[in-house]
Amino acid sequence: METTRVLQRRAEQGDADAQFRLGYRITFGRNRPRPTNWDAALALWRRAAENGHVRAMFYLGSCYDNGWGVPRDVPTALRWYERAAEQGHLTAMFNLGFSYRKGDGVPQDHERMLHWLTRAARSGDPDSQRDLGWCYHEGVGVPVDYAAAVEWYRKAAHGGDRKARYNLGLCYKTGDGVRASRHWARFWFERAAQQGHRGARRQIQLLTVAEHTASSEEADLTLK
Repeated sequence: METTRVLQRRAEQGDADAQFRLGYRITFGRNRPRPTNWDAALALWRRAAENGHVRAMFYLGSCYDNGWGVPRDVPTALRWYERAAEQGHLTAMFNLGFSYRKGDGVPQDHERMLHWLTRAARSGDPDSQRDLGWCYHEGVGVPVDYAAAVEWYRKAAHGGDRKARYNLGLCYKTGDGVRASRHWARFWFERAAQQGHRGARRQIQLLTVAEHTASSEEADLTLK
């Protein structure tokens, strides 16, 4: 691990990676200054971003997106996200898709939303896979397609996304895009619940009640 002094020397010499890492150390490092020197970090990330450093582009966009060290400016954030996304940064792609879906700081644009979500989802980003599944399930920007929704939910669920696991459980519960199955509904609800999803815990309770009721009704029929 390089010392801060070494990073400073490399950054001054125009090394984009050193500029990014030094800015990161100023903002998130264990020995960062209190309060955080956002002006210094932003200057370093801007230099690195202008020198083509993809993560610096993303973090600079995040600063404008969240108002870290600068007034919140979503259009500027999206410009930096897009530069990072064009070079393959998955979270930047997801953030673009999310912003265009919500109309957060920019007009809603489902075409651009789908472009970025699909690109990130195909590259393996679980957040984008889950949100793309939701678009197909709800018909946002695309015709309703439950089978496609399940496909994307499943990919995100296998990637560990708890919301996708919950949504997949709901699909098995209701039969949206798959054959209804209490077994598989419970399977995915339990995995979401293990990650702290409260809705999944509630669904498990409801399934348990339904299974108990069904068992009681079967017993009554047998007795008669």
